[in-house]
Amino acid sequence: MLQVNINQPLENFVLDVEFAVEQGIIVGVYGPSGAGKSSLLAAISGISTGQSIINNQLNLATLAPDKRGICLQLQACPLFPHLNVQGNLNFAYKHRPKNNNQLMIDEIVSLLGVADLLNREVGSLSGGEQQRIVFARTLLLGQNIILLDEPFSALDWQKKQRLLSAIKYLAKNKKITFIIVSHSLKELSYCADKLLQLSRGKIIRFGDTDIISQHINNEQGTTHFSFINFQQPSPLPEYNLTKVTLSQSQQVLYINQFDDRNNYKICINANDISVSTAPEKNSSCINTLHCTFVGCQLQQHEALLYLDVDGQTLLCSLNPLAWQQLAITTGQTLYAQPHAI
Repeated sequence: MLQVNINQPLENFVLDVEFAVEQGIIVGVYGPSGAGKSSLLAAISGISTGQSIINNQLNLATLAPDKRGICLQLQACPLFPHLNVQGNLNFAYKHRPKNNNQLMIDEIVSLLGVADLLNREVGSLSGGEQQRIVFARTLLLGQNIILLDEPFSALDWQKKQRLLSAIKYLAKNKKITFIIVSHSLKELSYCADKLLQLSRGKIIRFGDTDIISQHINNEQGTTHFSFINFQQPSPLPEYNLTKVTLSQSQQVLYINQFDDRNNYKICINANDISVSTAPEKNSSCINTLHCTFVGCQLQQHEALLYLDVDGQTLLCSLNPLAWQQLAITTGQTLYAQPHAI
């Protein structure tokens, strides 16, 4: 178990944080700019003082940062410019501590899908490609506690999704503990087991990600989203799509090309769905899901519908006028059309 207890004066407030997580848990840290998120990671890693960090009953605060078994990946974490991509990964693997997570280079290259980048010079990489290689190097440093500060900000959702899934795989199968800072609630909700909401150095909420993210969405009025699990995908390269099947109902969805072997899950924004009480004919939308209406949460400018599809919750955001005109009742069958997945 990792136990964190920090009390550290910062410029505008005191970073006062206490929480504990079991080994192999992913913690997402969310909050506005200046909330103390990066300072929290720095304190855990040992860069700054004023902390009590205990891992499996060992007080890490008495150890130098390089002896803690913790790896911190900062937002600005450059690669070695005199080495190519393969050389950067080899360097990390060669110099990692003896007591490490036993991850191998080939394993990480395959998991992250970066084989095509190995012979590239660092200077030729895009910002997103550099972030993928920096993350691969971080994993190969071999620590069992990894702290990530906005690690995938330059990546599109499709590539980001694969790396987030890799984190879930490594946490579950290698028992690596991850603490991830991000401004993207969607990103953290996709991978984190626990979500820590931080404001001016203090924990506002800490708990199961599904519950905390719903509170944050309601408070901030941000776009709601759902995660839908499916069975093994079937690529359709001639259409630049992937066919996926829901496990219980066997309903089919056609999504953007999908490259993720570890986590068969897609994210659907609530405002990218339209619903009807009867199947739409001659529609340009290729996806229709047979759903059951569960309930509605009315807000000032939004009606948030809760739909059951395949035993999973699908959220749909409607204008309150559209909600009134539909006049649906609990348990009624609806037809949902996701427009962008």
